[in-house]
Amino acid sequence: LFLVQLESIAMALSRVAVLLLGPGLVNAAPERRAPKSVNLNGRYSVSTGTKQDVHFNDDYASKGHEYFDMWAPEIATHYGEVFWTEQGDQPIPDHIRERFNGKVIAITGYEFDQVMVDPTGQPGVNPEKDISVPINWAYNHHYMFWLTGKHSELRRVAADAGDPMAHGAQHKTIAVDLPSAALRADPSIPTSQWFSEGNGGESRKSFHGYPNGFAQLVDSPTTFRMNPMQIDTRNRDCGVTRADINNCTQFVPGPEPRQARFGRPAPKGTNYSGILECPCNSRFGGDPMFYPDSKTKIVSHNYLAVSSGTCPGKVSIESAEQCFAAAAEMGFNVTRLVNKSTSDANLPEDCSITQQRDGSAIVNFNTGGKATCQSGMKRTGEATSRVNVTLSLSMDASNLFCRSKPGKYCSGKRDAVLKEFKMASSLYEHAFKARNDCEKYCLKDRRCWGCSVDCPNAPLLYGRLGKACQWTARSSCEKEEIWQGMIEGDVSKLKNDEDLDSAAVTITVSGPADRWFGVGLNASRMFDQPYALICNESGVLEQKLGTCGEEARHCPGTQLESSVKVVSNTVSNGRRTIVMSRGLHGLTPNHYSFDMEDSGTMHLITAIGHSQTFAYHQAHGPAEMSLSSTGFPTCICDAGQAAKLCESGGTSCSQFVKGCVAEPNGDLLEQRNPTCNSQTYVGGLSCCGHKRIMLDADQEIRPELLRYHMKIRFWFQEYTLAPSGKAASHANLERIYYQTEANAGEYDIPPAFARGQPIPGYAGWPEDKPTPGTTCTGTCPDGPDCDCVHTITHHWTMSETRLIYAGGHCHAPSCVSIDLYRNDTGTPQLLCHQATRFGQGNFPTDKFDEAGYIMLPPCLWSDDTSEGLEPTQWLPKNTPMFSVKKTQNTHWGHYGDMASWQMRGVHFEPPKLPDVLI
Repeated sequence: LFLVQLESIAMALSRVAVLLLGPGLVNAAPERRAPKSVNLNGRYSVSTGTKQDVHFNDDYASKGHEYFDMWAPEIATHYGEVFWTEQGDQPIPDHIRERFNGKVIAITGYEFDQVMVDPTGQPGVNPEKDISVPINWAYNHHYMFWLTGKHSELRRVAADAGDPMAHGAQHKTIAVDLPSAALRADPSIPTSQWFSEGNGGESRKSFHGYPNGFAQLVDSPTTFRMNPMQIDTRNRDCGVTRADINNCTQFVPGPEPRQARFGRPAPKGTNYSGILECPCNSRFGGDPMFYPDSKTKIVSHNYLAVSSGTCPGKVSIESAEQCFAAAAEMGFNVTRLVNKSTSDANLPEDCSITQQRDGSAIVNFNTGGKATCQSGMKRTGEATSRVNVTLSLSMDASNLFCRSKPGKYCSGKRDAVLKEFKMASSLYEHAFKARNDCEKYCLKDRRCWGCSVDCPNAPLLYGRLGKACQWTARSSCEKEEIWQGMIEGDVSKLKNDEDLDSAAVTITVSGPADRWFGVGLNASRMFDQPYALICNESGVLEQKLGTCGEEARHCPGTQLESSVKVVSNTVSNGRRTIVMSRGLHGLTPNHYSFDMEDSGTMHLITAIGHSQTFAYHQAHGPAEMSLSSTGFPTCICDAGQAAKLCESGGTSCSQFVKGCVAEPNGDLLEQRNPTCNSQTYVGGLSCCGHKRIMLDADQEIRPELLRYHMKIRFWFQEYTLAPSGKAASHANLERIYYQTEANAGEYDIPPAFARGQPIPGYAGWPEDKPTPGTTCTGTCPDGPDCDCVHTITHHWTMSETRLIYAGGHCHAPSCVSIDLYRNDTGTPQLLCHQATRFGQGNFPTDKFDEAGYIMLPPCLWSDDTSEGLEPTQWLPKNTPMFSVKKTQNTHWGHYGDMASWQMRGVHFEPPKLPDVLI
């Protein structure tokens, strides 16, 4: 109240002064104007919650922050060329490195630009002569860069398709602490930082800073490294030098491949190039719809071996011809195949394979079958990957049980029963199946003593078959009783654990003799962290892949204690073959345990190295092994079509199925989004590798090179330690990352309607039906008021996180909005609304205002009311969250768009305000 009264008195005196002296004498002092910003890119817009353009001070220098600039090495590209690779380590300025040696720098924000320098190839010599390269010359698809200190180093590791930390690349870089990091006075201070927020076409005019008291901390910084993904979209008729900066200031599109823009021609007056969306083309991945003879997408049929039950989802094979061809294609480890068409109730319906004792196999196409698929006590399989690594398995558990003659059963307490295996009928085959299923269970449960026939509900049935009988897996057998008997193995005792851990499995691996080669079991990607066998001239290493830390899931991993016995290691015709044996049970939980009743299909990953020393691989590829059982039918099921994306002519192919999230947590599978697998894939990161040209093979590659550098301005303050009982000067902000396009890394936005043209990825889509995810208003599809929006959502949970910064990442020039919600009360609360701002075409007056390009003002939160922001958001354990992304698609679609949330926060609650007595 006292302060309010003083303010009122001061205002009254001011009004009196104006009346007595006139306004000129009161304002005689120079007008107070905000100092000119030294921000690299000028002033920014900031959001907080649902509020846009809040009065937050985005001018770093006015708050006393300092800066230093970094230029990455030169990028030189042809029209249509992709530049997507790391650019090596660059030392930070000497005065910064020396000043913060043994101290902590607090990075309070950064700015991004792409510039032509003078003299060419000498960045930083004349920074005042830097010329910003328009985003419609060189499109920044995304970037990642690192600031590392003397206690850390960067390592390059493999990444899988869909790995969100790799942004779609085949490899990724991670920062790893050096041993010295643990010896510091405060080991909790980060030794490195990764920057990747608002990192695309929105990057130059989207704010990348934080409220007071928050920063990204680095101990003793020394090194900068940039990894940009750039796509050259500058029409060469307009020129690519500094002298051409004012040519074609309104975008002039260059050539585009036939598959660009979902096969639609560029609209008149377009503001962007279709090649920035990475369309597959006749050089790589192009769809047969556009390129029937290029062999850039090879479609094949997939089949699945199933060892128990029936084919899932009614995907059985419906003709003898398809059955016999599938069995031959799947590569079962048998000496020969004998094909039979039959009608036998004792075999599974449709297609199955039964291995014989002599190593051959009978393939049956059966009508009228009533039996199910089964796995026996002997199983074999073999597979060869595209990098020519071959794995053969032979599992034999037939000698691991001592089976009694008919006429025995175990008596004793019922609590010794671990599991029951009931007979389906009074047929002998169902007695054998119940016994075999019980034995296979015992192979997995170390508590199991063995199996016994048991008729607890019908004791008078002992001595004859009946549905009331069963086999039970038991932890003990108190006494073996005598009865008339049923089958061999009425009592089946498991041998000692030593027998399980002996040579029940024979493993044969072959690959190139002059380098290491390896295979990971039961895995489709390194992300699965499989048990792997690494082979070379010295023998076999057993490895648990990917155990180097949370963001190092694809590291070489941890070497395991040896559990295999090498039987032979031979070389013939340049190929090394190693035969080894081991038990069914893994020596530790990290060792793979073989299961006699697992699925009949085992997924594998394989790799070959550069030398005999196990290190980063030279090449890698998946494989799929089909397992069959001796004496028991394995079903062969139709798994549908698949496709490989290839270089022109069908070489250097890749195949993938991404981890697209199903309803109710995600929309991509429900919407049949083409990005989810290589069969329907039509454009995006997988077609946009480093040095690829995003043109068809018959389109000219112009010789003129666009030459420029990525430039980063780091803003910083000095970090000071916490005085006794108080907080340090800055809290470190950890990265928090979620994708609305859940686990796919990107997604496609189809045009709203086919409108007389087929839609790639949506074969046969009806003419007047909106494409999945699309909602429209007005008279559609052809009315002038037709307006359509494509929407995706994703639901997840977050725990014990306090949000400080949240920025969405959006590529499409028609991106409308991206919204973040919390839903812990049942009524969704909008946390952050990011509304896209589009450039108006005022270039070159405003060098960052290219028509149609976007900026996304991020959301900031602060508990300091003077900053003009909403309070920070504390998310308790398992807080439900969801994101909604909207993109306009009335007439045009987009490949490879993104909708990720790149956030920063802390994991401690905001300080509690003291109670105030009023």
